[in-house]
Amino acid sequence: MLRWMIAIALIAFVGTRAFAHESGQGLSCKAFAGEFVQLATKNHGQFQVYRTGPTAAAIGILLLPGRSGLDEPTLAWADRLGAEGYRVVAVNLYGKARAPKSRAAPLNNQRRADAEERSAIHFLSAPGRKIVTLGWGSAGALQSLEASAADSADVSGTVLFDGGVSAPASLVQRIKSLVLLVAFNSTTPLPKLQAFEGRMRLYGKPLTVHYYNVSPKTVDPTGPDFSSSIAQEIWAQVDSFFGRVQFLCRRCAPYQNYLFDYHN
Repeated sequence: MLRWMIAIALIAFVGTRAFAHESGQGLSCKAFAGEFVQLATKNHGQFQVYRTGPTAAAIGILLLPGRSGLDEPTLAWADRLGAEGYRVVAVNLYGKARAPKSRAAPLNNQRRADAEERSAIHFLSAPGRKIVTLGWGSAGALQSLEASAADSADVSGTVLFDGGVSAPASLVQRIKSLVLLVAFNSTTPLPKLQAFEGRMRLYGKPLTVHYYNVSPKTVDPTGPDFSSSIAQEIWAQVDSFFGRVQFLCRRCAPYQNYLFDYHN
């Protein structure tokens, strides 16, 4: 339920410019702006992704929705990120390509997932483009970290939205990108957040945390507790992070200035 609330909220406040879906049509709109593309791993495993956004984009986003798969909210979110000027490839690691009415199967092969994530990142890459992985909820955020670790040479930024703090030390050690964590105190208890920060600090990994002392219901535009100001604040932080990644020189700029930029 929380994953749907977050996804719907982000769809609502990403912006209003050149969207494929007219305002008011909601998530049932079928006129998606992107296209499904069949990819293959190095071992010739076939999988499907959804691609959208301008080909000349300076930032490429690998979108990892978690167990819900490439359902209509995910496709709508991808289109809206694309309309903001980002090149987006959405990957489903949990089963069917489109599953609007049912949850996809659990992930049971991380090696296969890593191979698909690397292939998708290669497909998303372009000269001068920085790659960011973005996942939400416990499953998607964890895969955002896994994707960054699977292709650490090509990923410059990693976004964890309401999840990912359970990542083990063995995974944290493999991360080489900037990391943004957006969390709520009602779904991410402070001790778990502090433990994750401790692991990141121990291994010298750059981390920005935005920890909100509000209910996730405040970012659900369909509910009575929705707060437009909070939703806009969250998107502003994500957009700002993308800007930092865009102008980051990984070979010439040390990470020290980015370590533990903490906001509450």
